[in-house]
Amino acid sequence: MPQLDLLTPQKHRLYRGHRARSLNITEEELVEIRARERTFDGAYWRTAMKSFSMGMIIIRLFTQSFFKIGIIFVAFGMAMLGISVLRRKAAGDVFDQRQPFETSGFWVMVTTGVTTVTYIVMFVLIMNLS
Repeated sequence: MPQLDLLTPQKHRLYRGHRARSLNITEEELVEIRARERTFDGAYWRTAMKSFSMGMIIIRLFTQSFFKIGIIFVAFGMAMLGISVLRRKAAGDVFDQRQPFETSGFWVMVTTGVTTVTYIVMFVLIMNLS
C-alpha cells in the first residue's frame, strides 16, 4: 500500500482553473499552451544556461587573460536567470487562454539593456587583450 505524505502540499498546474489531467482541451489549445511555455520559460532559461556554460568553458580552458570574459558570460547568465524569474512572477497566469498573450515591453527593454551592456563590456575587454 503506498504511503501518502500528508505534510507536503501538493501543487498542481492549473489551466482555466482546472488541473491539467482533468481538463479536456482541443489540439489547437494544447499547441498554443506548449508554444507559450516554450517562449515564456524556455527562451530565458536556455539563454542563461548557455551563458553559464560558455563562461565556465572560457574560464576552464583558456588562459588567464580570458578570465574576465568568462566572468562576464557567467554574470550575463545570472542576469538572464534573474530576469526570467522576475518576469515569470510579474506575468501571472500566462497560460490562461481567455486573455491574449502580450509580450512585456518592459522586460524586453531590460533584456536588451543587459545584453547591450554585456556585449559592450566584452568588446572593450577583447580589444584590451595583450
